[in-house]
Amino acid sequence: MDTTARQPADRAAIRRRLRSGWAQDIALALAATVPDVFYFGNPAFPGTSWAEHVQVLALACVQAVALALRRFRPMAVFLVVWTVTTGACLLTLADVLSFTPFFGLLLALYTVADTCRRPAAFTALALGLAATGLKTYYLVDLVPTTASTSMLLSSLAFYVLVTASAWSLARWVRAGRITAERDRRALTEARRAVVRERVRIARELHDIVANAVAVMVMRAESARSTTPGGQPRTVEALGHIEEVGRSAMAELRRMLRVLRSPDAPVEDIGRHGLADLRPMLEDARRTGVRIDLDVRGGPLPLDDSVDRTAYRLVQEAVTNITKHAGPGSHAAVRITWSDALHIEVVDDGAGRTLAVRRDLSTGHGLIGLAERIAVFGGELTAGPHRSGFRVAATLPLSPSAAGAPAPAVAGGGLHRRGSA
Repeated sequence: MDTTARQPADRAAIRRRLRSGWAQDIALALAATVPDVFYFGNPAFPGTSWAEHVQVLALACVQAVALALRRFRPMAVFLVVWTVTTGACLLTLADVLSFTPFFGLLLALYTVADTCRRPAAFTALALGLAATGLKTYYLVDLVPTTASTSMLLSSLAFYVLVTASAWSLARWVRAGRITAERDRRALTEARRAVVRERVRIARELHDIVANAVAVMVMRAESARSTTPGGQPRTVEALGHIEEVGRSAMAELRRMLRVLRSPDAPVEDIGRHGLADLRPMLEDARRTGVRIDLDVRGGPLPLDDSVDRTAYRLVQEAVTNITKHAGPGSHAAVRITWSDALHIEVVDDGAGRTLAVRRDLSTGHGLIGLAERIAVFGGELTAGPHRSGFRVAATLPLSPSAAGAPAPAVAGGGLHRRGSA
């Protein structure tokens, strides 16, 4: 279904929800007001004057209309209902009428506690308890003096307990809703971080594969142009390699256009690898963090994508140290070459202050790195370590690493111990 066809259906669904919501609000307002009239008033009591009937009906109508709008203006509705309740109680104490509503006030108080912030909620609770005090005074005034203490205690136990319970339940429901919404937002952000990291990985792999295919096509074209004419099968095979390579490049270009769509913008991090650690660590040291670098074993060949991932791991861990541990802390970056590449970044947290700068972090860098490392069959662990924090990862080496000579992976930037 296209967009133009969906819009009328969406508007109809919204109208249905609004009608349903209005019906629920009106039904709830009546469900609170009608019992108030017949339980806390005396409309059917013999001898009740028409003037009293009109007054009770007017107060009940004001309360019902206000309660029907409680979702839109919770505090204003509460004040209207509280005024009706308090006014009715005062008129009852003055023997003008007999009407002391309570259920409507309870519903309005619940709505404020559920939808408003703490100051408004506590204000409403105080006003609600004041109104119940008037009801209690009226009930005590009805009984003989000998029973006044018993009526006072029983009325307070009922009205105060019910009012406080309704308020507390609403605050508990609100807290649960806020927590659930926060968890949903965190989960959504985590999923978006994983998607962004996957897009980043796809782009990097595209660059690597595109470069390899381009080299393959150029070598095949060069070989075909220098092949003697007496070898038609070789010329044909090289031409087929060129054709397949160019087709693959066209597919890669189409894929890159999809990955660079506005729906998934990802910044370019360059082609950094472990050989580029020196400037990155120097930048971190300028923030006041002391960083040592320890390399064990001889460097072995790495795929470009794994090399970039190793660099990104160290970069993310060091960046988090500068953000959260802060100036004065001491960190160590340990790189071990064995059957796999082991990387560990740990800090002592010595520069940490009470005002942790959470606003400088998205909170999803390590989530994305875990996704990236898992793509290559590696593992990532991160968590508190003594007084600081530790990030450790294991990355696989190239299949040919065992028999290949050790290249200058460090590029002067890695050494055994000390400043890089």
